[in-house]
Amino acid sequence: MTTQQEVQTREDTILHHRDRLNAVLLHIQENINAPLTVETLAEVAGFSPFYFHRIFAAYLHETTSDYVRRIRLDWAARRLILGNDQVTQIALEAGYETPAAFGRAFKKRFQVSPSAFRRLRRPTLYANYWEPLLLQPEFRQRPDRELLYIPCVGAEADSETVWTTLKQHAGMAGGAVSAIDSLQPPPYVQVCRDHPIKANSARDKMRVDAGILLEENASIQPRNPVGVQHLEGGLYAVFHHRGSRRDAMWHAIYKRWLPQTEISLRDAPPYAESSALPDLRRRQDETVAFYLPISGSLYELQKKETQMSPSVKTKTQPDRRMISITRHVYIGQLKDHLRESYEQLAALIAETGVEQDGKPVAIYHGHVNEENNGPVEVGIPVKTVPNVTGDIQSGTLAGSSTAYVELTLRQAHFPEILGYYDLVYKWIEENGLQIAGSPREEYATSPMDYKAVMDQPFLDIVWPYK
Repeated sequence: MTTQQEVQTREDTILHHRDRLNAVLLHIQENINAPLTVETLAEVAGFSPFYFHRIFAAYLHETTSDYVRRIRLDWAARRLILGNDQVTQIALEAGYETPAAFGRAFKKRFQVSPSAFRRLRRPTLYANYWEPLLLQPEFRQRPDRELLYIPCVGAEADSETVWTTLKQHAGMAGGAVSAIDSLQPPPYVQVCRDHPIKANSARDKMRVDAGILLEENASIQPRNPVGVQHLEGGLYAVFHHRGSRRDAMWHAIYKRWLPQTEISLRDAPPYAESSALPDLRRRQDETVAFYLPISGSLYELQKKETQMSPSVKTKTQPDRRMISITRHVYIGQLKDHLRESYEQLAALIAETGVEQDGKPVAIYHGHVNEENNGPVEVGIPVKTVPNVTGDIQSGTLAGSSTAYVELTLRQAHFPEILGYYDLVYKWIEENGLQIAGSPREEYATSPMDYKAVMDQPFLDIVWPYK
C-alpha cells in the first residue's frame, strides 16, 4: 500500500468514527431520561463496548459517563431557566434517582443549587444546542428541477395532511404514478424560505415549502393549495444527517462550518431532502441531506480537496536561541498549556522588544494521551534572549535536517493529527534515515489561533532526522 493510500484509509476510518459518534451524541441528546450505559451507546455506534469506550474518549476527551452526566445537567439547567417544572420532576427526567443526588451533582457543576440557579436565570445556556462532530460535506452539481409544493408555516411542513395532499396530487394515492419515478421513492423536500438560523427563535413562524421533486419534463396542472415552482440547480454543499434536530444541523452548518471556509453562498434557498416521507414521529430514523447553495466551480473544489492531502517535505534549519515553558500535561490539559504558555512567552517578547526568529513551536518530548503526560515544551525562537524568570527558560532549538508536512486547521484536530505524525515517521524509516530528536509542531501564527480558517495553513509537523 502506498503512503497516499495509507493516509486515505486513515482518513476514511476517521470519518467513519465521527459519523458513528454523531449518531451517539444525538441519541444521548434525544434520550436524556433513558438508561445511557456504555453497552447501549456502543450498540448505537455499532462498536463493541470496549472499542467504543476507547474511541469515545479519544474523540471527546472524556468518558461516556462524564459526558452523559454533563449533558444531562446542562439539559436540566435549561429546563430550570425556560420552564416552571418542579426540581424533583427535572431531577427524575435527567436520570437521577433522588433530588438530593441531583442537587449535589448540579451544585458541583454550576457552583449553585438548582433553586438558586433558577432565580439567577443565567442566559448563556440558551445557545447550548447539540452539534455534530462531523461537518464534512460533499459537493454536488444539481440540475434545475420542478417542485410540486404546498407553502407552510412552522410545523405545518411536517403535517400528515400536507404530505397526503401532495401525494394524491402527484397521482400516488391509487398506485398510478404520472409525475414521479415509479421505480423508487420520490425525493421529499422542505425548502427554507426564511434564513434557517435567524428563524430559529421563531420556528413556529418560519416559512417552509413542503414538496415533492417531479420527474424531468413532467406535465402536471396544479390545483389549490398545491403549486409548482422552479427549484434552481447549481452547485451545492451537501451535509448528510440521521435523526431529528434539523434546527441544530442548520445551526452547525451556518454558524460553525461556513465561517471557517472560503466558500460563499449563492442567492438561492437552502433545503432539506429525504427519501422517507417526513414524519415527526419517525424522525430519529430519518436520513436527511441538507443542501446549501454555494458559489464556485465543482472542478475547482474537487481539485482543492485533492491538493489538501499533505505530502512529506524536507528542510534544514540552523541552531536558534529560544525561550520556552515545559510542563507535564495529559491530553485534556494540552490546549490550556499551549495557549497559556504561548501568551506568557509572547508577553515577555512584547515587553522586552526582542525580535522573534521563527514560528512558535510545541515540542513533544514524550507521548501525550489519556495515560501519558509528556512533557511538552512550548517555545518561541528569538534573535536575542531576554532576562527570564519563573517558568520561562532560555535554551537552544537545535538545528538539523527535518521532514515535515503542512496541515490546515481542519487536518490538525486530535486524534486525526496522529495519523500525520505516523506519515512523517514512516517517511523517515522508508528512506533509510534515523530519528534525530523529538517531534514538534510549528505554528503559522500561534498554537491556539481562534481566527484561523479551516482550510488555510495552520501548523507543520516537524521531525528531525539524520
